[in-house]
Amino acid sequence: MKSGSPKITYDSGINAGQKTQFGALLTNIKRELPELLAVSVVELRSGKLLATHHIPGKLAPGKAAGYNAEVIRQKQQALQVMGLAEEEAIEDILVTLNTQWHILRLLPGNRTFLHLMVNMRDTNLGIAREVVRSQAHAAA
Repeated sequence: MKSGSPKITYDSGINAGQKTQFGALLTNIKRELPELLAVSVVELRSGKLLATHHIPGKLAPGKAAGYNAEVIRQKQQALQVMGLAEEEAIEDILVTLNTQWHILRLLPGNRTFLHLMVNMRDTNLGIAREVVRSQAHAAA
């Protein structure tokens, strides 16, 4: 991480083990994608932001965390009603905006997920998805 860059912030309710785990995960992603706008770990059930690193300014991952959790929960329900939940699982959800990509990926155990925000100009989508996939797998 660059000197003077924003630090990882944590929810006050997480334990030391989670802080270590989430800190390592976010640090590794930041190292591999130094131009990212934000990366966060969110609790799926509550939508609570557990850990985040983001560029200061108008980005507020905490405000969107609950909505992103709802997107994942709704897609899980859609798989259920289509009869696909037994054989299929969400790997990631990609949201394409005018200038940004947002990747939502469940972490092992399906209790938390990663939310990565990157600028399309600065980031290769394939590389970003692979970094998120490999780091989520390593977090197991």
